[in-house]
Amino acid sequence: MILEYPVKNPIVEQEFGRDTKDDPIYSKFYELFDYKHPGVDFELSIGTEVYASFPGVVVRVENHKGMGNVVSVRNGNILALYAHLSEINVSLGQVVNEGQLIGLSGKTGEACPTPHLHFELRDLSKNLLKDMVFEPIFNFEVQNYSTTFTYTVNNLNTTKNLSLLAERYFGNQNMWTKIKETNKLSINEFETLPDGLEIIIPNYKQM
Repeated sequence: MILEYPVKNPIVEQEFGRDTKDDPIYSKFYELFDYKHPGVDFELSIGTEVYASFPGVVVRVENHKGMGNVVSVRNGNILALYAHLSEINVSLGQVVNEGQLIGLSGKTGEACPTPHLHFELRDLSKNLLKDMVFEPIFNFEVQNYSTTFTYTVNNLNTTKNLSLLAERYFGNQNMWTKIKETNKLSINEFETLPDGLEIIIPNYKQM
């Protein structure tokens, strides 16, 4: 899977991994990531078109306190996050092609002192959020890409069931049956999954 730039004529404002510990603006936002910037920020004027960097399914469309209007697209174990948008042009559960319009850049969210696009990649096969993020290398294949991945159930913060996992990884609760069939489970969509159970998450192309 080739990673394409999400914008035309990209200008990097803040690189992946930049140390923000002593930054008066950004340090408070990236404490969770050991003060390292977890994505790439592109300098953009408000209203610039933002495109899907690879094909996938939209699994997140929301307004986040720090990231503002945010969209996430999943393909296999890789999730791309587009933040601080002024406008969103896709919907939850929608399958998008590489290069398809995701939305327009903006200045939404508390972690956005100037207009820009925050682009972030996450490897969903990892357990901790700070371990999920990795450096985007554009115009090359994503080296750690896999069409499927294994999720290990943890009910500590949120009780997990197949409906919740379907919404999280497909943007569509009705996809719980696909997860059930893939894992040959005898369980309904709202039944609590046992801690430690390993669930194979199929790719969106198997929808």
